[in-house]
Amino acid sequence: MTTTITAMWTVFRLRHHDMPALVAGMDRPPRRRRGTRPSVTPIVLTLRISAGFSAPMRENALVVAALHRCGVPAQLVVGADPVPESHGGYRIYTWIEIAGVPLDTESPPGNYLVELIRFPKSGETHS
Repeated sequence: MTTTITAMWTVFRLRHHDMPALVAGMDRPPRRRRGTRPSVTPIVLTLRISAGFSAPMRENALVVAALHRCGVPAQLVVGADPVPESHGGYRIYTWIEIAGVPLDTESPPGNYLVELIRFPKSGETHS
């Protein structure tokens, strides 16, 4: 519970940071490692109440940055649809994983999307 509350406060403090600053902050090791998996819903609600709705990639980056700073081994994963759209482009998606497990365990995005990159990178989770 304390991890969730700490992450809620952290996401409130980070809400005005831009994407490059959020991703760069994920490279720093967390102050301490937490083993419990926090509830992400109150963290997202805190973000939406304090900053409004934002693009899913930014929202996910804020949540991951807050969790990472609280010592939770969270990663922002960027993936793409494996089938191009009619104009030749690909849809890009992001999702959150904690300790390598996606938040959506019933339909993991890695099952139907092609992973492109993770932040922080796998070797940078400071286990």
